[in-house]
Amino acid sequence: MQWKASELYGMSLTLVLFVTLLMAPVRGYTAPDKVPASPRLVVRIVVEQMRYEMLLRYQDVLGEDGFKRLADEGVVCRNARLDYANGGRSAGFATLTTGTHPSLHGIISDRWFNRLTASHIPATNNTQYQGMGGRSSKAHHAPHNLMTSTTGDELKLISEQSRIYSLALHPVSAVLGAGKLSDGAFWMDDKTGNWMSNSFYLDSLPHWVSDFNDKDLEDIYMNRTWDKLLPDSSYTVGTIDDSDAEEGFLLIYQKQFPYDLRSLRLKSHSYKYLKYTPFGNTYTKDFALALIASEKLGMDEHTDLLNISFSASSYVNELFGPRSMEMEDLYIRLDRQIAHLLDFLDNRFGKDQVLVVLTSERGTADSYEFRKKKGLSTQKFNPDHGLALLQSYLNLVYEPAEWISGYSNKQIYLNHGLIDRKGYDIDRFQEKVARFMVKKSGVAYAVKSTTIQNSSYSGGMMMKIQNSYHPARSGDVFLVLEPGVIEIPERSGSIYSYDTHIPMMWWGNGFPAGVIHQGVNLRDVAPTISYLLDLPYPEASFGSPIIPLIEKDEQ
Repeated sequence: MQWKASELYGMSLTLVLFVTLLMAPVRGYTAPDKVPASPRLVVRIVVEQMRYEMLLRYQDVLGEDGFKRLADEGVVCRNARLDYANGGRSAGFATLTTGTHPSLHGIISDRWFNRLTASHIPATNNTQYQGMGGRSSKAHHAPHNLMTSTTGDELKLISEQSRIYSLALHPVSAVLGAGKLSDGAFWMDDKTGNWMSNSFYLDSLPHWVSDFNDKDLEDIYMNRTWDKLLPDSSYTVGTIDDSDAEEGFLLIYQKQFPYDLRSLRLKSHSYKYLKYTPFGNTYTKDFALALIASEKLGMDEHTDLLNISFSASSYVNELFGPRSMEMEDLYIRLDRQIAHLLDFLDNRFGKDQVLVVLTSERGTADSYEFRKKKGLSTQKFNPDHGLALLQSYLNLVYEPAEWISGYSNKQIYLNHGLIDRKGYDIDRFQEKVARFMVKKSGVAYAVKSTTIQNSSYSGGMMMKIQNSYHPARSGDVFLVLEPGVIEIPERSGSIYSYDTHIPMMWWGNGFPAGVIHQGVNLRDVAPTISYLLDLPYPEASFGSPIIPLIEKDEQ
């Protein structure tokens, strides 16, 4: 197979040679003559906020047994995308597990504005459950806002003996990765460093979880120094250490290696900052291996499913950005954790008896400072400033009143009750708002919800917006920022490639190595797993099985 330089977006000749050698034996993708029996264990690995290009950018510093093993022995989907707009963590995990987009699963963002209560609703917020293993204040998470079933739910309905688990440092990742019928979801309590769950999933905390927490691994990780794993000369693709684009650990006034993690722990009186280091991923991997062994996953004829989310990449991105040396070091170390996980699965079950899919729930934009330094088009967009101007404009056009109820995830929520009482037509009101906002610097488009509701789109930007729209939860006017415009304080969630082009690699289950060039979506993961397990698709699944994985024909 020949790779064209244009396909690699201008990457270096070294990179072209690497990818060519990596994939040279495969011209397309040929599936086995016979689809193997259902795997004993399905493992979804989610590396949060991982862009596809990171696989290419870090190739010189990665080992042979982690990401490269997945690529060498597995199937690489080079054109995997999100097909909806403004996705965050919550929308990504819901799409991954349900096989549909936010317009149907209902998780339109990490939070949305509720007109009835005039407050923001976090995607997994639920206060009725008791915590286990951690503080009760960290227990308020459940998948009640998810409007459809997941792959795990369908597996559980077919086979009650199948076990479904999910784990992540972040509770939202764990809960939405688990679904509603899961046997357990686990996340980290910042204060104690313990792995915890709640009474939605469990009657009591399993003994093995208590035993794991008693090992105090969080102390081992937070009593060390985080320094670069490799020599300085190896870090060639990130920004300089201590760049202007980094916030760093404000608690210790530091954004340059090495980091004294013990000082962070003592000053914060918690283990919160474990999540902001590569050792948060190590801690996640340790717990995943303990879960597989303790719950005896994959040890009988009933297929089990495990969702493992490596959340530390999203936290490091928050403080240092996707081009930082800290992020590069995180991926160097994560590569070794994935290698350990693959070796464990291979040794315990055999490669053909497990199915692993590695992907991400979203990408991320580069920081304003990085883009500006590189001479790329960029600017900051402050929604509060734009909304203040909009309120003044509406006061002049109509009369002084609270016309705007809220703002969330690039969506403006209008005061429907007031507009109705004054006798104004909502469509015309939205039109005035959209025309005003699209004139603001950094805004490419402003789209009315009435337009979304009364139209049908089969592609492009408008299809992505429509896929994100839910009548009961979405706003009145959607804003689409120009490429490279960074919303403050948010930095992710757009229709552009840096946010929507994600990695996707399939490994195990008897499939030969190969490359899939055709476009696939994050929502295709759930129906593909369902197809391979001979399960009903999740109820609202609009994704399609990735046919080259399961058909013999060359693609």
